[in-house]
Amino acid sequence: MTDDQLRFDVDPTVLVTVTERRGENERTLRLGPLGEPEARELATFLLNRGDAPPADGPWRVAVAGGVRVVALTRLEPRR
Repeated sequence: MTDDQLRFDVDPTVLVTVTERRGENERTLRLGPLGEPEARELATFLLNRGDAPPADGPWRVAVAGGVRVVALTRLEPRR
């Protein structure tokens, strides 16, 4: 008998990293872990897009006086 009955799949968890550069100033914010759908929604919002960005990035978008870089990092599931 196997232990497959006790196994279940969990949505992948993702860490969202946002870096903003304005002149010589740089700020980085890490958010998560989040479920992948929520992480993609957040990336869509931060990139000011109407549709979810493809792949996991990093993506760049111009902001007043600089640039914002958003990336998703998949986290290994806990066992």
